[in-house]
Amino acid sequence: MGKANRGRLFKQEGGQRGTCPVTKKTGVKLLFEHEIDGQKVMISKVGRATLRNKSKEEV
Repeated sequence: MGKANRGRLFKQEGGQRGTCPVTKKTGVKLLFEHEIDGQKVMISKVGRATLRNKSKEEV
């Protein structure tokens, strides 16, 4: 994959920047939809990994 195509998919899907509700970091790309307390929110890549790691620890 050439450098010209990196991130194109996320730009086309409407990836936005903002504050991740999981990690509380600002200015990150919010790429993934996740349900938190009955509401669908957009979370970052690191936030998604954090939630997955927490679920593995509980098992």
